[in-house]
Amino acid sequence: MNKKAKVITGVIVAIIFVIMGYFMFSKKDDGPSYTITNDSLKFKEEYENLNGKDNGNGKNYLSIAIKSYNPISYSNYEEIFDILDKGTGVIYLGFPECPWCRNLVPVLVDSALEEKVSPIYYLNISGDRNTLSLTKKGKIKTEKKGTEDYLKLVDILKDYLPVYDGLKDDSIKRIYLPTVIFVKDGKVLGLEETLESYSKRVEGNPYLEMNDSEKEELSNIFKGYYAKLK
Repeated sequence: MNKKAKVITGVIVAIIFVIMGYFMFSKKDDGPSYTITNDSLKFKEEYENLNGKDNGNGKNYLSIAIKSYNPISYSNYEEIFDILDKGTGVIYLGFPECPWCRNLVPVLVDSALEEKVSPIYYLNISGDRNTLSLTKKGKIKTEKKGTEDYLKLVDILKDYLPVYDGLKDDSIKRIYLPTVIFVKDGKVLGLEETLESYSKRVEGNPYLEMNDSEKEELSNIFKGYYAKLK
């Protein structure tokens, strides 16, 4: 092989390696196909900061990994109400300390990235909910009042929400966390909470991680809704 042929061969090999490197590195965590935002980094830090830590009751928070380019957008009640009135989108209600939420969030984020769904509107309502109980005389007692915005949200979603446990009154609804709401043109397509098969397997212990089969089942549920939003 003469010198000129060697040079040409070397250039071709170099180009091949450049192309291979592009495809390899473009699939890494901070890939160019997605955008890293202040909200995405804040959400990642907020949830991952609890990884493996004691929750104060002898349980350790599940360690999770959330991509830095996740599609989370911090929202507020006004924006959520607007979506439920006439908008389209995915709404995630939850909070970092919620063990059920920690199992759901990575699946929600990864499935959304796979289907190129963005944003996911996030609202932490954990401190806004009311707390009710049933007295020995069968009367409903308010232990803690819910905020006006929370009660308005419950009223909007009342046809889709589960009954408040333990009150023996099917007319009283509650937003349990996590809750993911799928909305198109102001119409609620569906609402997903904790995966039923997972809840049964762990017998109500959310500090146990979902297995691969359960994650796939939940991911497929989310993807089914994503398809309806397009």
